[in-house]
Amino acid sequence: MKEFLANIGGFMAVVGILGFFIGIILLIASKDKKIAAKFILGSVIIFIIGFGTCASNFSLGNMN
Repeated sequence: MKEFLANIGGFMAVVGILGFFIGIILLIASKDKKIAAKFILGSVIIFIIGFGTCASNFSLGNMN
């Protein structure tokens, strides 16, 4: 179960990073800056949750 949660957390962290860069592009290109700011904020929150989940469930070996 820990490997599954670590994989989901890693996926969320990657999605958060991609969302952040998309939010930056929206901030530059879009007229509506509030939507871009909400997108960036949401992606940062998703990254923090994903990274924390991944880091807390990641194991380097079989540590019984």
